[in-house]
Amino acid sequence: MKRTLSLLTVSFSLVVSLLAQDPLPVPVMPISNFAPPATPDSVAQGTMGEDVATVPWGEQIRTRLDSFAAEANRAPYHVGISVFDLTDDIPVWGYNTHKVMRPASTQKVLTAITALSTLGSKHEFKTRSYYTGTIATDGTLQGDIYVVGDFDPMYSHADLKELARAIRDLGVKRVSGKIYGDASMKHADLYGNGWCWDDVPSKYEPYLCALMVERGREYPNFGTYSKSAGFHPAAHFAYALGQELKNLGITGVSAAVVPYGTKDYPGGGQNFHTKARTVEEVMQRMLKNSDNLHAEAVFFKIANAVAGKRASWKDGAKQVESLLRRAGVAVNNNIEVADGSGVSLYNYCTPEAQVAMLRYAYRNASILPVFYASLPIAGVDGTLDERMQSGPAYRNVHAKTGTLEGVIALCGYVTASNGHQLAFSILVNGTLTAKEARDFQDRICQALAR
Repeated sequence: MKRTLSLLTVSFSLVVSLLAQDPLPVPVMPISNFAPPATPDSVAQGTMGEDVATVPWGEQIRTRLDSFAAEANRAPYHVGISVFDLTDDIPVWGYNTHKVMRPASTQKVLTAITALSTLGSKHEFKTRSYYTGTIATDGTLQGDIYVVGDFDPMYSHADLKELARAIRDLGVKRVSGKIYGDASMKHADLYGNGWCWDDVPSKYEPYLCALMVERGREYPNFGTYSKSAGFHPAAHFAYALGQELKNLGITGVSAAVVPYGTKDYPGGGQNFHTKARTVEEVMQRMLKNSDNLHAEAVFFKIANAVAGKRASWKDGAKQVESLLRRAGVAVNNNIEVADGSGVSLYNYCTPEAQVAMLRYAYRNASILPVFYASLPIAGVDGTLDERMQSGPAYRNVHAKTGTLEGVIALCGYVTASNGHQLAFSILVNGTLTAKEARDFQDRICQALAR
């Protein structure tokens, strides 16, 4: 009992801060696909199904988890764990809950919850297209075309073709001016704060530009990222649109090509096409597949909503940190938000801070359904499809994974055997064996679900 009390003391600061804040709204309805309890409350089942002891559930779970603390003490890597009972709204167990650690892609949890809180799931990424000047009777557009980006990470080649057809449907046969891409929604930096220079651009560290088609890869096949120092995704968007217009028989100056470039839309034109996608649509791939581009798009959407044009990563970080404080976290010197995806080596968080944000989402009916539905499901889909494929954690754990060199992270929700809904965070730093760290996390999840 003395050891159990010492472990609980680690989480005491969190529960004090959480319970001291103003009450948060409780969800109006439970999540229907939380796993049902496997055994009755306060009863431990024997191998033949008989009652071998009547032990409070809290004591059962803490006894199980104490063995993981002993294992973590022996491990060569660093571990932080926090488990919180959302049903009773109390901490359950903790190990180094306040230790500052790198979160890797579990940083996306903070980004997602902040976006759903500040923007809402139906907020839209709108790629708007305008033309200036007039369209003459012979079909000549005597003016320019501007496409204003809103950092839609899903903008595709099919969308580009749709836009080209919209220009043709205006009756345009020739463009006398230029096609411009406006990427002023965010600042000009094409990579994230603290990203490794030798990994960009790539699938995992893509261009971060407010106007891109097919993730900023090169037209026409969109199979590779340009390594050219002069390449700009927004200018390339304009070029690709020009080529699609040419394919439709629309010509430019001297009946040859359509000039293109980057330039802020000056206003005063005619809006003729808008492509929109919601935060909810973008968040599905952001969390299920841990898509870094999608996460950064959401992060800069948060920033832009407050700061307007040329919003920076600092504007996004302020919003995430603000919500952390509302969730009861004392940010101070133990939290650092550097990007929205977790790619940056400058991100730092604590297990108890992640759990506080999971609690905040759980207690807000406008956030929980979309957030929960976007999380990977153990043994089923996303980045957890090959983990926990059996046992009580299977189809029960809904959680976000995180992987960087030396970092393996996992945080999310699980339903315990007594039917209580738990939030947890398991951060492992300094590991050179990812499989061992993931196995450690999976065994903890099985223990929570049993």
